[in-house]
Amino acid sequence: IQTSSSQTSPEEAMGTPRIQHLLILLVLGTSLLTSGLELYCQKGLSMTVEADPANMFNWTTEEVETCDKGALCQETVLMIKAGTETAILAMKGCIPDGEEAITIVQHSPHPGLIVISYSNYCEDSFCNDKDSLSQFWEFSETTASTMSTTLHCPTCVALGTCFNAPSLLCPNGTTRCYQGKLEITGGGIESSVEVKGCTATIGCRLMSGILAVGPMFVREVCPRQLLTQPRKTENGATCLPIPVWGLQLPLPLLLPSIIHFS
Repeated sequence: IQTSSSQTSPEEAMGTPRIQHLLILLVLGTSLLTSGLELYCQKGLSMTVEADPANMFNWTTEEVETCDKGALCQETVLMIKAGTETAILAMKGCIPDGEEAITIVQHSPHPGLIVISYSNYCEDSFCNDKDSLSQFWEFSETTASTMSTTLHCPTCVALGTCFNAPSLLCPNGTTRCYQGKLEITGGGIESSVEVKGCTATIGCRLMSGILAVGPMFVREVCPRQLLTQPRKTENGATCLPIPVWGLQLPLPLLLPSIIHFS
């Protein structure tokens, strides 16, 4: 009687654990590769004055920046509108720290001078990809207004210094003339913006006391006393200029409109 037996060679016996070891190494390698992915952000810097920013300002950029570990992508813009022109200071790139969030602030609402800022901090590659200002702000909301027949103010906005500031009729709802400079640093920007125009904002508070916009730091500088022209009220009485330090308003009246998404 012949008997047959099946014997497994040592090489075959070791095949299954060897495959398991390879699978474990493959999974570990994939995890290490995923955790070590670099963050890429669009990079760009722009400072300009536009008459039609909604259609003429292009926020696209072909430059790419590789971020350090723990950084985020960011895109930030500050817009200052006086009369028919808008100064725009915009940037994209990496930021070393922060939290993922979108923040829109209307520092100085219409009518009159308008200041709006937008910042987006995000943690995916190329997430700072806005290409138009109208993607986060409706410009038609800031254009329509009824003009006053009594108050005129020198009006201009310029990078550096205004060389021409025509006296323009002010919209209804404004009460005084503003004159000041915004000194802006950070994020690759070192510039100043001179602003003149009609406003209802009291004192040197065009930025509503907010000093940081994304990576930018803003310092607002005004003459010692903002001068205003007398204005006729509906009953014919004349409103005389009042020193800034002579007015005190409740805090809620001084706060800007802030929208924050996180």
